Amino acid sequence: MGLEEKQILAIIEQALRKKPEAFESLVRMYEKKAYLLAYRLSGNPNDAMEISQEIFIKLYRNLSSFRKESSFNTWFYRLATNVSYDYLRKRQRDDKHILVQKEDEDGDYQDMADSAPWPEERIERKELQELMRQAMWLLRTDHREVLYLYDIENHSYEEIAELLDCQLGTVKSRLHRARNALKQIILDRRELFEGYLRHTNQKGGSGDGM
Repeated sequence: MGLEEKQILAIIEQALRKKPEAFESLVRMYEKKAYLLAYRLSGNPNDAMEISQEIFIKLYRNLSSFRKESSFNTWFYRLATNVSYDYLRKRQRDDKHILVQKEDEDGDYQDMADSAPWPEERIERKELQELMRQAMWLLRTDHREVLYLYDIENHSYEEIAELLDCQLGTVKSRLHRARNALKQIILDRRELFEGYLRHTNQKGGSGDGM
């Protein structure tokens, strides 16, 4: 057990003894992680804030159920993921909420959202970055999540299976389907990519003639 995990367990023990400052410490340690997870799954900063609040309400009510059978980070991720999916399912039932990327409506949290690494960071051109971002947000939430965990956070299959509380084979098949889905989205939107490439090639051609 690492030093960080020991420190977290000590804080949890204090929180379970009803010491408010200990729970506040947990909130400060995990609030950004909760927000970024919620934002990644919802695609909306306002929803992400509401989900984050629900996560910590659930954490407060269920902290005593943490049995130390896995790391607290893993336990918290499962709790936060379950809260996020419950919230999104409720939204879909209530108003048929469609999970697509929206314009940021809350500038106070834009920096937090922007701090999350995304696949488009590997692409230098801003226009192409935006197309890749759009393609990612058109994926199903469970597909986007597994792609993020494997390709961006570099978790192993085994770690993802533990985080998502599913079988190893489920992780592999979901990742395979996610990559195929992303490829298909890009192919369906190829005219946008081709338009961008034609534009850049034209600019490059004019530059050579100068």
